[in-house]
Amino acid sequence: MDSINMLVVFLLILCVITSGWLYKRNRHMARLVEQQLQETVRQAEVFNARNERYRALLRQSSDGIIVLDAETWRIQEANDQFRQIMGFEEAEVVWLHIKDLAISADIVADLEEALATGESRSQRNFRRKDGHGITVEFSATQISYRDQQAIVATFRDITEYVRLQEALKKDIKTAGQVQRSLLPADLDTGQVSIRTVFEPYHMVSGDFFHYTFIKGGHVLAGYMIDVAGHGLGTALQTAALNVLMQEAYLMEIPLVDKVRWINQTVMRYFTEETFAAMLCFELDFDSRILTLVPAGITGFFVASETSNGLVKTAGSLLGIIPELDITEVQMPVRAGDTIYFVTDGILDLVEVNGLPEDLDLRDFDSTANWFDLLIKASRRWDDASGLFIKLN
Repeated sequence: MDSINMLVVFLLILCVITSGWLYKRNRHMARLVEQQLQETVRQAEVFNARNERYRALLRQSSDGIIVLDAETWRIQEANDQFRQIMGFEEAEVVWLHIKDLAISADIVADLEEALATGESRSQRNFRRKDGHGITVEFSATQISYRDQQAIVATFRDITEYVRLQEALKKDIKTAGQVQRSLLPADLDTGQVSIRTVFEPYHMVSGDFFHYTFIKGGHVLAGYMIDVAGHGLGTALQTAALNVLMQEAYLMEIPLVDKVRWINQTVMRYFTEETFAAMLCFELDFDSRILTLVPAGITGFFVASETSNGLVKTAGSLLGIIPELDITEVQMPVRAGDTIYFVTDGILDLVEVNGLPEDLDLRDFDSTANWFDLLIKASRRWDDASGLFIKLN
């Protein structure tokens, strides 16, 4: 009887111990399950947040965005901006083929390039639902998800930008034609022969030149201008300087004072970034004296009794300081002498290439043709102009 009681007590104790162990184990498992559930909820929230950010990015992007199947090139998804650009409703876009939208035949080649290299960028023409063509900046990027490949393409409507660019190019081309029409023509008289060359770096030039006869035809007066820059604003500055020089021709003052007056005038409207080089001259046929005022143009070429080759000059640039450091230079000339006034574009090319050893500066036509060939055949980084004079 005692042994049975002891066995019962032992079993009871074992049950209590086992129950306690099972309770603790179940509590531990419950905590693990609860933690796992919390982690699952957290990951779901993170995933949902990421998905919501992706959706917000897709919806609110200022660019049109589509997702294309990498095998069929059909649209799987499109954002609101794309539908607005192309004029489609949401239900009309999905599963359209990219060729249904593109005018440019190279669009599939762009997508294939994106698959091969990871991305592709181009400017392409597309057709809206209403039939109107638009120009877009098109970029395609390869993505991978769930062991599948797709293409994310972005569209930016640049139709208006392209139209404005084309209009601007047309205006610049017209300005270049007007600028060239204002240049004086070549000339041959009993007193003098004149040849010119003019090659802008772009469609319009910062260079300009002019000549005219003053004092009853006894003096040939002219100038070379080289305004810093190459754009439309620079061309307008040359036009302004040309107007000032036309007024200066009529002034009965020394040439150096004409240049000082021009500098004082341009200081009023030149910006801090704007300056100009100039060389003004007057050739007196009676005294056979050439008077020069260099202001920033660093040299010219001459073939005369006293000089043959490059004549270096100095002088302050226009439009920088109110009081110029310039002087008049006088040179005697006689029949057969040749003078070649040039801008920095030609001086730079001569510095790089040198003058041919067999070039005779007294051979006026051959030298003028050589300068013309130099600026047309050489790689230039500046406007290039020349005003060439031979005293007959």
